[in-house]
Amino acid sequence: MSETLVIRLRAADEAPASWLIVDGNGARSGPVQSGPVADALGAAQGRRVVLLLPGSEVTLAEPELPVRGAARVAQAVPFALEEQLASDVETLHFAVGARPPGSVGTPVSVVARSTLERWLAQCAAAGLEPSAAYADTAAVPAAGAGCALLLEGSQLYVRRHDSLPYLIDAEPLDAALDLVLPAPGPEGETGENVTFYTGAAEYERHRDLIEALRSRTATLQIKLLPDGPLPMLAPQAAAGDGVNLLQGAYAPRSSLRTRLREWRLPAALTAAIVLVFVGSQAALWWKQSRAEQALDAQMAEVLAQALPGQPASDPRAQMQLALGSGGAGGSLLPAISVIARAMAEVPGARLRSLSFRNGAIELNLTAPSIESLDGIKQGMNRDGVSAEIQSANPNGGVVDGRLQLRLGPA
Repeated sequence: MSETLVIRLRAADEAPASWLIVDGNGARSGPVQSGPVADALGAAQGRRVVLLLPGSEVTLAEPELPVRGAARVAQAVPFALEEQLASDVETLHFAVGARPPGSVGTPVSVVARSTLERWLAQCAAAGLEPSAAYADTAAVPAAGAGCALLLEGSQLYVRRHDSLPYLIDAEPLDAALDLVLPAPGPEGETGENVTFYTGAAEYERHRDLIEALRSRTATLQIKLLPDGPLPMLAPQAAAGDGVNLLQGAYAPRSSLRTRLREWRLPAALTAAIVLVFVGSQAALWWKQSRAEQALDAQMAEVLAQALPGQPASDPRAQMQLALGSGGAGGSLLPAISVIARAMAEVPGARLRSLSFRNGAIELNLTAPSIESLDGIKQGMNRDGVSAEIQSANPNGGVVDGRLQLRLGPA
């Protein structure tokens, strides 16, 4: 199952990054780690990299656009949001998401180009190649039809199912909570169902304020985050919740290094297969070459016996020329080839003399043993040649043998 490395960057350059690996189901793999972003390079090997960017630097909006088509929407978004943004639209990067079914607004994330470029430059310097980047506000999980709150340091994240997520300054916390969760109205009106996420230290610091929310909410669930918010945010980021900021000029491009890394293993396997094939073919060629050399040597020995005094430059061609074609001579050449092959298969066997008369070939030879002499005989019984041992006499560690070969069936 594929894994994703989620790296959370912070607004301040000196603030350490944090990262966590999650699998395709959003389950964490290993502990949360933190430090300079370059330290995350080892965990990025072989995994998709997704960035979580500070929501304080990213504006989320859902403008109603009268146009259709990705290109026309991208052109219309800056003008639709121009009056809501304090910065010049020329300095901003607009990322457009897919419009949810039944919605009239188009999800848009806005960030300063210089800020996004600074984050991407940090990643590039560390050797990281992120495939997506989302605002961390969009990664806060929704609490059903209720309200989810995340208190982290001096920031309070707010998410409701029917509105855009946002964050506000949480100092002082009581004022921030009054703004987010106003007191119930007339008698009989109930508050919201609230899920409150925070760290253990922050809960102890603000225990009274947080517990006091029970009187102004329908239900209150308090969930402590012993490892910080990243284990809660990472599954949403890995699943692609929110608008990916890496669009347009900032869309990830497949570099040559990336393509080479992707093809490194297939190329290595292919090279190994080629080397094994070439090696096996070379070994087979060498073996066949040695066998052919041995066969040529035996044919040269047969030629020397059959045509004494004639130099063996090309035994096969010389034997063909000497025997001519047609008649008994024409059928003798296959027998000579059979003799040479059978002799080559028995190391140590030597042909002493050869004679041909009355359609039969007489062979005098030496072999290492009776068994090897019988093996030579068996090897000659092929291609219309029948062989028979006439005599076999041991002689000082070898066997002197006499064989008779006849052309045609025995």
